[in-house]
Amino acid sequence: EMEAKMVEGFEVAKDAPSYYVRLGSLSTKLRKRAYHKALAQVKDAKQRSQESISQLNHTVDLIEYARKNIDGANQKVKGKLSSLVEWKSNEEGDGNEAENIESRTLAIARSLTQQLQTTCQVLVSGLQGLPQNIQKEALFLSHSASQVYSSFSKAVAFGDLSDGVLASSKAQLGKMKESLDDIMDYLVNNTSLNWLVGPFYPRQAPPPTTTSSQSQKTPAPAEVEMKSMD
Repeated sequence: EMEAKMVEGFEVAKDAPSYYVRLGSLSTKLRKRAYHKALAQVKDAKQRSQESISQLNHTVDLIEYARKNIDGANQKVKGKLSSLVEWKSNEEGDGNEAENIESRTLAIARSLTQQLQTTCQVLVSGLQGLPQNIQKEALFLSHSASQVYSSFSKAVAFGDLSDGVLASSKAQLGKMKESLDDIMDYLVNNTSLNWLVGPFYPRQAPPPTTTSSQSQKTPAPAEVEMKSMD
């Protein structure tokens, strides 16, 4: 059976057409609801991005330590790694364990950079219509996330990540965190009427209660409602 979502008491199929409108084109009541919903979506994306950035910084620190302290790094990296993922030790030799630690650390880095890239792309798509300086911040986020992902996506050993790449990645992550704060500060303190918000769905009028020829020729116009925030 087709799933349906409730919109102000009317059922809307999950594949129903939806669209976005500028905040300033809405009524005062609907504008307030749309603004708070859009703001909540940006807050969620910001939180997820910052979590990925924090974990990536931690992972880069581990990689830097391992590169500079090859002989004594394994135990420390293994201990720190357990704070990011569940670490399952094995009884193999030290050589194999070192390879497993290296492989696992890089896998975490790739996963985190991919998550960050995806989240930033979603964030950018939700900021259309905002002032140019905010758009530039958003594009910077997306571009930086793609660069960091590119740096880690093909690495199969710590040696594939030079000191310069690691330092550059940490610098980019720091700037990304600042951009996220700037975007959020703007949205909290400003209501941009050009912001494209939504999604909205056409709300079909109820069936006519009369069979008169006039009502059949002139059906009631469709109304528009925003998707419920519940």
